[in-house]
Amino acid sequence: MAINVGLDIGTSAVRAAVVQTGKNVPVLQRYGQVSLPEGAVVAGEIVEEAIVRDALTQLWKAAKLPKKRVVVGIANQRVIVRRVDLPYMAEDELAQALPFQAQEYIPIPIDEAILDFVPLEEFATPNGEPMLSVLVVAAQKDMAAEVLRVVGNAGIKVMAIDLQAFALARAALGTDFDLDAGTQAIVNIGAGLTQVILLKGGTIRFLRILTMGGASFTSALADRMPMEPDQAEQYKRRTGVAIDGMPEGTEGEALARLLLTEEADVLIEEIRGSVDYYLGQSGVDGLDRLYVAGNGARLPNLANRLGRSLGVGIEPVRVLDEEKMRVGKLGLSDVELAQTQPVLPVPVGLAMWGEL
Repeated sequence: MAINVGLDIGTSAVRAAVVQTGKNVPVLQRYGQVSLPEGAVVAGEIVEEAIVRDALTQLWKAAKLPKKRVVVGIANQRVIVRRVDLPYMAEDELAQALPFQAQEYIPIPIDEAILDFVPLEEFATPNGEPMLSVLVVAAQKDMAAEVLRVVGNAGIKVMAIDLQAFALARAALGTDFDLDAGTQAIVNIGAGLTQVILLKGGTIRFLRILTMGGASFTSALADRMPMEPDQAEQYKRRTGVAIDGMPEGTEGEALARLLLTEEADVLIEEIRGSVDYYLGQSGVDGLDRLYVAGNGARLPNLANRLGRSLGVGIEPVRVLDEEKMRVGKLGLSDVELAQTQPVLPVPVGLAMWGEL
């Protein structure tokens, strides 16, 4: 039995989940979040260290969280994920050879990067040479050190740093992956970032991080209607985007829906471009399933519009599924639990680190 804490340092809030894992279904024991002011975290990177540190201190105190066995997630454009085909070698040999083998694929000087890899599949060249396809992950050392410094200054001991994308995969698919599963996508729309994750057989094959999210929709209304950001946020949630086509009208809600739909189409086009690129590289005709998560995905009709554009049905990432996870005594009402569902996948998935 293990009890881990998953920590998500997001654009608009810091969130943490305590999960107990073992032989039975995992149990979500505790959850908490503390809001962050605009500008404290930008595009997944900590800008105001003192503000984030104080928010973490407040979160740990309010939610009564353990200060050990903490797994913190990262997601920003200083993390590079690439699929690389290499001559076959054992994993221990690959770990030693990776810095030399990966240099030409990673746009970060190797001595400035933290490297890791996930084996994907073995194959042979036309000449019969054995090859190994791996997913190489590279993160800039100074960015990771900054995260560790801020979390450590809050008195929290980090056990591991993990990609939020891996956490999302665990939360969406569980730890018993179906190796025969088709091509699946997870789109996590946060406040400041959108993560596009493509999987095959339960294993991540492609990741792209977009610096767009729910805040982009709020800004579109605040700048162009115009209105105050708080008013734009509420108006956005009430109005939503058009399910299909473009809304008509030039006043009131019709204008707001038009602006939101235009913003949605920019984001959807970026997501579709990422999906099309992966499908073209892998020779697959289309997606078999699309999961959505994040508060940004709650914008009325956005997920439906995305699904129509990609030609696939959509499904929210359901963390609180009785077959996948039980809920302990969180002290949250059913309404509060429902409100947290879109943002639970990252901290819960991080807390499930080591279960694969």
